[in-house]
Amino acid sequence: MVADLFEPYRKRVFCADLDSGERVDEVFCVTRTNRKMGRNGPFLSLEFADRSGRIPGVAWDNADALAVTLVEGAFARVRGVVTDYRGQPQIQVEAAEPAPQVDPAEYLPRAPVSGSESVTAIRRLAGSITEPFLKQLVMELLGDPHFVEHFSAAPAAKVNHHAYVGGLAEHTQSVMDLCELAAGHYPDLDRDLLLAGAFLHDLGKVDELAVEPGFPYTEAGSLLGHIALGYAFIRERIARVDGFPADLATDVLHLVLSHQGELEWGSPVKPQTLEAIVLHHLDNLDSKVTSARAHLDVAAGSRTGYIRSLQRSLFRRPPEVQ
Repeated sequence: MVADLFEPYRKRVFCADLDSGERVDEVFCVTRTNRKMGRNGPFLSLEFADRSGRIPGVAWDNADALAVTLVEGAFARVRGVVTDYRGQPQIQVEAAEPAPQVDPAEYLPRAPVSGSESVTAIRRLAGSITEPFLKQLVMELLGDPHFVEHFSAAPAAKVNHHAYVGGLAEHTQSVMDLCELAAGHYPDLDRDLLLAGAFLHDLGKVDELAVEPGFPYTEAGSLLGHIALGYAFIRERIARVDGFPADLATDVLHLVLSHQGELEWGSPVKPQTLEAIVLHHLDNLDSKVTSARAHLDVAAGSRTGYIRSLQRSLFRRPPEVQ
């Protein structure tokens, strides 16, 4: 039986530790399972995760039997070998069984800087907003303990960028920093509106993704998406601010609705103000740079394999040896 292949569970190896050629006997969270057909029959395309990151996997044999255990969102004890696929390590699965009791914290990757530290920096920038209605809107949110608790823990994405606990706060701070620089470079930008929009643009992700291993979509996140969730939340918070000007509310909500930039990328409208154009491009810049760094940091050499989300492979010149 498969269970006879395993000794009693003891977590000791994480995704980031795995190199091509190594044997694997470890517990992971299953974050993706796709059954596919190959020339020799069905196989499973997989992804595993723990607090150090993610690693793809494949099961060429016994796909239907393994699919009973390797269910998305489940914890599984996996036996196999690490192979190289397009320049990146992957686990070639030979056997799997349900995992024993696990500590979920071992399967939640965390930001390099804590969410609370990012929120402190966000408060500093938000406190410099001078437009009174925008400042009240933003600072009341940052003064709400329930909101701050969930915002500080949320990831910014399921996979592609800032996909870790505290990722949303880190990404938000970075976009606000970039917007501050842009407002200094382009003096005709409305700095206060741009900073407020940078803070507000992704707040729907607080309710879109669950802070659980694999960061699965919530029911509302799957059915509505973060733009719709954020729009509804921010519109409701604007309604709490007495006398909030209607035209200013429209400008703020346009930033939220258009920040993805294109209709096919999820925005219901394209950016149509200078501030919306700038916010979209700086949001995209921060997400792409962070994603690229993450892939380069785990590349076996100076070049990564093909990265679907970026539609290219990446190159980093190795540092000169002193």
